[in-house]
Amino acid sequence: MNILNDDYGQASAELILIISTMTIIVVITAHYTTSILNDITKETEKVIENGREYILSKL
Repeated sequence: MNILNDDYGQASAELILIISTMTIIVVITAHYTTSILNDITKETEKVIENGREYILSKL
Protein backbone atom coordinates (compact mmCIF):
# COMPACT_ATOMS: atom_id res chain seq x y z
CA MET A 1 0.00 0.00 0.00
CA ASN A 2 1.48 3.27 -1.14
CA ILE A 3 0.29 6.43 0.70
CA LEU A 4 0.85 9.67 -1.17
CA ASN A 5 1.60 12.89 0.64
CA ASP A 6 -0.89 15.56 -0.48
CA ASP A 7 0.62 18.81 0.78
CA TYR A 8 -1.03 20.94 -1.90
CA GLY A 9 -4.52 19.70 -1.10
CA GLN A 10 -4.08 20.36 2.60
CA ALA A 11 -2.68 23.83 1.98
CA SER A 12 -5.58 24.58 -0.34
CA ALA A 13 -8.11 23.36 2.22
CA GLU A 14 -6.48 25.45 4.95
CA LEU A 15 -6.51 28.50 2.68
CA ILE A 16 -10.21 27.98 1.92
CA LEU A 17 -10.92 27.64 5.65
CA ILE A 18 -9.02 30.84 6.46
CA ILE A 19 -10.73 32.82 3.68
CA SER A 20 -14.15 31.49 4.73
CA THR A 21 -13.52 32.48 8.34
CA MET A 22 -12.42 35.96 7.29
CA THR A 23 -15.52 36.32 5.10
CA ILE A 24 -17.80 35.34 7.97
CA ILE A 25 -16.08 37.87 10.26
CA VAL A 26 -16.51 40.61 7.64
CA VAL A 27 -20.20 39.78 7.13
CA ILE A 28 -20.92 39.77 10.88
CA THR A 29 -19.03 43.05 11.35
CA ALA A 30 -20.91 44.63 8.43
CA HIS A 31 -24.23 43.51 9.92
CA TYR A 32 -23.49 45.07 13.31
CA THR A 33 -22.05 48.22 11.72
CA THR A 34 -25.14 48.65 9.54
CA SER A 35 -27.40 48.10 12.53
CA ILE A 36 -25.56 50.70 14.60
CA LEU A 37 -25.58 53.20 11.71
CA ASN A 38 -29.34 52.70 11.24
CA ASP A 39 -29.91 53.37 14.95
CA ILE A 40 -27.79 56.52 14.77
CA THR A 41 -29.68 57.68 11.67
CA LYS A 42 -33.06 57.15 13.33
CA GLU A 43 -32.00 59.02 16.46
CA THR A 44 -30.56 61.87 14.38
CA GLU A 45 -33.82 62.13 12.44
CA LYS A 46 -35.73 62.34 15.73
CA VAL A 47 -33.45 65.11 17.02
CA ILE A 48 -33.77 67.09 13.77
CA GLU A 49 -37.55 66.65 13.74
CA ASN A 50 -37.88 67.72 17.38
CA GLY A 51 -35.65 70.74 16.74
CA ARG A 52 -37.68 71.72 13.71
CA GLU A 53 -40.94 71.38 15.62
CA TYR A 54 -39.51 73.46 18.48
CA ILE A 55 -38.36 76.22 16.14
CA LEU A 56 -41.68 76.25 14.27
CA SER A 57 -43.62 76.44 17.54
CA LYS A 58 -41.55 79.47 18.59
CA LEU A 59 -42.43 81.29 15.38
